[in-house]
Formats: sequence, structure tokens, C-alpha cells
Amino acid sequence: MKTIKYTFILILTMLLCSCEDYLEKVQDFEGLDQENVFTDVRLAKDFLDGAYTHLIYEVSSVDQGTDWLPAMTMAGEGHPGRLANEVPETYNLYAQGDYLSLMNKNAYNGTTPNFVTRYYAAWKGIRVVNSFLENATKIANATPEEINLLKGQAYFLRASFYELMTKRHGGLVYLKKNLELNEPLDKERESYQSNLTNMLEDIDLSIELLPISWPTENVGRPTKGAAMALKSRLTLFAASPLINTSNSSQAWEDAAKAATELISFANSNGLYSLVDASAANSIDVGHNGTDLFTAEPAALKPYRNIFVGPGITKVIPSEVIFMEVNQKFFGYGGILNPTPRLALTTGFDIMKGNNSPMNIGALANFVEKFETKNGLAIKDDPTYNSQEPFINRDPRFYNAILFDGVSWIHTSSGAINSTGFVDLAVVNEQGIYGKDLNNPATPANLLWRVQNSTGYRIRKWIPNGAYWISGSNGSWDFHVNNNLFRMSEVYLNYAEAANEAYGPTGSAPGSSLTAIEAINIIRNRVGMPNIDSRYTSSKDIFRERIRNERAIELCFEGFRYDDLRRWKVAHLEENQKVDFLEMRWQGAPSATYPTGFNYQVVEQSNLKKNFTDRNYWWPVPSSEIEAVPSFGQTPGW
Repeated sequence: MKTIKYTFILILTMLLCSCEDYLEKVQDFEGLDQENVFTDVRLAKDFLDGAYTHLIYEVSSVDQGTDWLPAMTMAGEGHPGRLANEVPETYNLYAQGDYLSLMNKNAYNGTTPNFVTRYYAAWKGIRVVNSFLENATKIANATPEEINLLKGQAYFLRASFYELMTKRHGGLVYLKKNLELNEPLDKERESYQSNLTNMLEDIDLSIELLPISWPTENVGRPTKGAAMALKSRLTLFAASPLINTSNSSQAWEDAAKAATELISFANSNGLYSLVDASAANSIDVGHNGTDLFTAEPAALKPYRNIFVGPGITKVIPSEVIFMEVNQKFFGYGGILNPTPRLALTTGFDIMKGNNSPMNIGALANFVEKFETKNGLAIKDDPTYNSQEPFINRDPRFYNAILFDGVSWIHTSSGAINSTGFVDLAVVNEQGIYGKDLNNPATPANLLWRVQNSTGYRIRKWIPNGAYWISGSNGSWDFHVNNNLFRMSEVYLNYAEAANEAYGPTGSAPGSSLTAIEAINIIRNRVGMPNIDSRYTSSKDIFRERIRNERAIELCFEGFRYDDLRRWKVAHLEENQKVDFLEMRWQGAPSATYPTGFNYQVVEQSNLKKNFTDRNYWWPVPSSEIEAVPSFGQTPGW
């Protein structure tokens, strides 16, 4: 039988690209014609599975490559440690607010940040999904149940692609049917609200069709709970000031309802219970405490294992609703390809020589958001001493942040710092420059050696003991979880929406939880006390503590940049500045300097970001507007 090639093309090439671009972007689907693909359930499933390869979350890799400008940098959580080559230019394009230049780079070829690649990849994924849905009824050898399970995934995927794009670019064109090749290229952009209606419709269909859980061989596919989590995330975004400009109570009520439904669903089915790490309040992290400089305090392990754990086989934590499949640490003939978060935050020695601005150091002004273990903001706790900033903090601090003096196995042979402890001092006890910190006197030809510059490293995604020798050799008996949805986010979503709709002590219909109680659930499970009453006296005051709690619980997980946008606070001075922690040895401990170091938080005015009103919504590539002027560029661009 003669094989006719079935081609599927990026939807955007038909919608917004020139004929020349179209001819360059046509792709084959394994040499099969459409009739063959959609008359066999196995081939139809494989075809739909292709859409997953285009689903790029904030934590995703593209072809095992990590991102250039992760959300943790864009949100002011951290700053990259690379100092040479093209990277400062790329970073500055963002810092200057020049998103259009970033969007106009050659996309989807491995040379652009993933947040740019996502725009192009999502349209490809939508094309695959729509092709599947248009032809699903042709699958003759599938049961109705099998077809519904596939359709449930398709609706989830389409809503996910649009959620990822519209949260940045605003309203686009919501296509539920692929365009014919000869259709005129005269589409106009729709409003965000129009796209929202369609996303919610797709999500509701996926909730109806997806299973509560999958058999072992299909673990990793979206479930009913994952679709409900997507609805909670989407409705919260739509209720926020960026979208909900009139501050409609109904939008907040809808978001509270979506979170309530998932919490009730989880409780009734025994799913997604928060990991109990309440014993973490026992860790000894006072002055010279036995756990203060411990790499991984034992009582904190249950919480830490949500993010990293021993063994290469992932054990899905009880509170994780949806995660990406395991990423390989090595591949491509021995070239290092670690999971995204490990590569972005590992110890500033393992990635030396890499060509992307990885190895993010935490910013001092972000680290200040961690409360003391007394449950108070550091500015409100009289026991807090800025000259001993690492002691008696929220237990999550000791999971997320690496600071000077922590015992830590260096991560590669030939490491810049192989001392066995973190050394981030500008002047250390030996009177020399800290071995983890970048020395400003480093010759230009050695600036590729990525080191720290912020005074803090990130612990959350680094398994202590991961060690690279060369090629694919080393000690990698660990896993890193790329969690896409977990129950902590849902409780935080509920608290925020319930506070706005019903106040701190109010609760949504069908829920027994108040906004305050939802926050306390998050805090108590790591041994933190209930939120202090001084922060709950009004909706406005409590709002700020909810936002702070969200920053701490979800730090370095890709949430904060879009949180700052949806709250319409990204332009504020506090969210544009970049502060480093500088530590200098004073000769010996004293009453003024209990550790012997002088700690100073120093603003880096040359690194300050430039975020204006137009940066709240991203542009689309100029080439698309040139091809189809009716589509319309994002306002301000």
C-alpha cells in the first residue's frame, strides 16, 4: 500500500506567518496519512502524546535544556551568576523591559529563553490537539471510555496551552478547529475575557472526562484533580487586579469556589494531603545551633522530599497533584543534562563553562521575606538581629536558602570551592575572598566560571551529595521533582480569594475554612505558629501577609513573576531593586558582631529592573503583525 505523508503544521504559520515561513515549517508525522493515524487507537494516542512535548511550564526544559531567564530571576527572587559573553546583553534586555527584542529572536531553535519558545510551541500543541479532536470519532477500534479519556487529555492540554500564553500576552485567537491552508489571514485578537470563557469550558470538559487516577503505566498524565487545579489557578489569575480592574466580588467568589471544590474533592477521595513536617519546629537553629549549619536537618526531611529526594526513581509526594516526568541527569554522549531546577540553582561549580546564565543566587531583599520562627516579619520581631540574620527563621528558610557556613558537599571535581562548606563572604575568616563568591578581579577570560554574586545560594533544588566527576560519571542517586500543581498552592489560592470575597474570617459557600485557617494549615505543617493577629485585623492588612506566605511557600517554583504581574505591583520600587548580602570578617565574634562577620544588605543600582505599565502584557513577534496586521500588537508595543 502506498504511504501518503500526513503533515501537521504550526497553527500560527497558517494564521500569522508568510508563505515562505509556512513552507519551511511543515513537519511530517512519522510518514503516516491521516486515515491511518485516526483509525487505530494506539496511533491516535501516540499522535495526541505529541502535544505534551510542546507543553512548556516555568520549570520545563526544552530538549533537556534549561531556561536562560527563569521566572525566579524575572521575579526578583534571584540573580544569575554568569558574567560573560552574550548573557549580560540578554539579561539586560529583560532588565530594561525590552520584551519585544526577546520575542523577535529566532525562536524555537534552542537559542531563546523558554518563555519565548513557549509561545511558538503552544501553537504547535494546539494544532495537534485540534487535529485529534476533529478526528476522534474516526477511531473505530476504541471503546467510548478510551476515546473519552483521550478527549479529556486533549481539552486539558488545549486549556493549558492557552493559559500559559494568555497569562503573558493577553487575549489571542481561541481556535477550536484548525484553519484550512487557504483560509484568509485576517484574524483579529480576542479579549482575555473571551479566551477565559473558552479555557474554562475546556477545563470543565476535562474535569468531566479525566479519571481520578491512572494505572501505573500512565502515571504522569493529567487527572481530574490536575484539571481542577488548573481551574483554581486560572480563576485566581482572572480575579486579580490585572484582569479584574473593577474588583468584582463575583470573580473572587468564582476563584474561591474553584479552590473549595478541589479541597473538598481531595478530602473526600483521600487525595493530595499536605506532607506533615510539623516536627520542623524542633530544629535547633539558634546561635551556634546544632542544626544551623546542617545541610539537611532531619526534622525537615519530610518537607524537603517534596522537592528533592534520594534515589533516581521519583516517589510522588502526597500533596503533589501533577508533575513532569523524570528528567535524565546525563545523556547525549556524556554531556551533562540535569533537570532544570538543579541546573539553575546548583552549586556554582558544576555548570562552569555552560553557555547560559544559570546558577541563580537568591537576592537578599527576597530572603528578608522569611519570617522568624516566632511567626513575625523580621521588622516586627525584636529578637531579630540583622548581624545574625540566619538564626531562628521559618523552617522553610533552611530548606530553600544556602548561606555562609553550611556544611555542603561540593558538586563537582575541580570545583572552585571544595572546602566542604559554603563560603560566601566578601572577606572570610582567612582574610581572603569567599570561594563561592565571584571575585571582581577575575580576568575577563575566566568570567565563564560561574560563581555566586548575591551572597546567598539556593538550597531548595539541590540534593546534598549530588556529585559530578566528568562526562556521565559521578554520584547521582537522587531525583528532583518538577511539581506543576501541588496542594499548597490550592490552599493559598483559596485564602487569597476568600479574603477578597469574604474577609479574613469569612469562608466560601461549601467550605468550613476561613481565609486565616487556610493560611494556618500551610504554616502549621512546617511547625510555624498560626499567623499573628496583628496581620489579620483587616482584609487589606491580611492581603499583604497572604502574599508574603505565597512568596515563601512557592519560592523558586516559577510563581512569583506572574503573581507580581497579576497583583499589579511589579512596577513598585521594592520589586525592581536588586540587593546583595555582603559579609566581611571582623577578626573575632563580639557583642556587635556575634558571628564575627559584619553583614550588610547592599543595593545594586546598576542591576535595577525597568518595569513600566506596558510590561504587564507581553508583545507578540513583530513578524506576525507584519504578516497579519489585523491581529494587532499588544498595546504599548
